[in-house]
Amino acid sequence: MQIFESILNIITKLFSLLGTSATGKPCGGFFDEPEVPKELTELYE
Repeated sequence: MQIFESILNIITKLFSLLGTSATGKPCGGFFDEPEVPKELTELYE
């Protein structure tokens, strides 16, 4: 029974870690909003 409890404890900690990491912004620190080139903004004018 001790083995079952330890496996369950590891799985619980793993899902807890996944939950806390999912609350952060996935692309927050990699880049800001990129500038759109003029050619694309004047496409339909």
